[in-house]
Amino acid sequence: MIIDEERLLCARLKNQFLLDRAPCATVVSELCGLQAQFANNPKYALRIRGGDFDEADWNRGLVKTWSFRHTLHTVRLDELGLFLSARGIPSKWEADWNIEGRRMEALAGFLLEQINSGVSGREALRAKCREVGIGGEELANIFHGWGGLFYEMSRRGMIAYHPGTAKNFVPCVGVEYMDRDQARAILLRRYFRRFGPATLEDCAAFTGYKKREIAGVVEKHGIALRSAMLGNTEYFYLSRLPASCEIPHCLFLAGFDQMIMGYRDRSPILDEKSRRQTITVSGIVNPTVLLRGRVCAKWKKDGAKLVISPFTKIPKKDRNAIAALGEHLFGDTAEGGVVFDDGQKQP
Repeated sequence: MIIDEERLLCARLKNQFLLDRAPCATVVSELCGLQAQFANNPKYALRIRGGDFDEADWNRGLVKTWSFRHTLHTVRLDELGLFLSARGIPSKWEADWNIEGRRMEALAGFLLEQINSGVSGREALRAKCREVGIGGEELANIFHGWGGLFYEMSRRGMIAYHPGTAKNFVPCVGVEYMDRDQARAILLRRYFRRFGPATLEDCAAFTGYKKREIAGVVEKHGIALRSAMLGNTEYFYLSRLPASCEIPHCLFLAGFDQMIMGYRDRSPILDEKSRRQTITVSGIVNPTVLLRGRVCAKWKKDGAKLVISPFTKIPKKDRNAIAALGEHLFGDTAEGGVVFDDGQKQP
């Protein structure tokens, strides 16, 4: 099958719930979790995509854990074992974070006991450690900014992170594990169903798996990928391609949105100029606005305002459309309205 760029983009927008909303639990599951270094980004992704989004209750049934590419993702608690299995569960405690293996296991047991008793906050746990004489470099390594001992406990399904902005941990009970390749097959099916059409390079960039690993799982588990050609590039997918669709005038994307994180080649929505303003040199991916399918601005919540920062001059008609959609999406949390910070006359 031969496709063009418009049909490629239409399929991706539809598959990622940007044309048709779905229940939040479905969005989280089908998009293989939502990247969550910044706690509000999953909430924004669900506000944009979720048909049953509730500001006060959006994170019910969700947790954060370390997933693809060793990054934090918000996932469904009832699917925690799936994501941990796909990464691989460590068989024993080994020295890491400058802590000896047996000592790490003992410390993890102590921390889990505290979390089970209701001491879930990071600083409260730090205080409990000090009470029993844990301090100095060892305490710093336990609470290391890149995860420390809590990272190791999360990998083993002992705990997960609370999905909101509070730095709290939740104990995990009854996590069900499976064979690693079986778990990866489930996630690869979701990837090509919801991120497709995509290349194997795109899939490798998103999952962190090697191309040969992806190909091996696809063959082993009989994943019947369909393919389409755009120029000289082969794309793979599982869901049916839409015969046609109308790309919306404008759309909002969350920070670290799957429409950006899901692909190595982001040129269908990002040109070089907008890429440099969307993705910082430190790797932060800003929340963005799509205009006719192309990134044209970034946005942020600033107190009671929704601030739009255009990357180039935007005509008044398009500014009005962006402002209207911003009001529709965030009106209940952006009482100060939509503000453009580029010095142009406001809509």
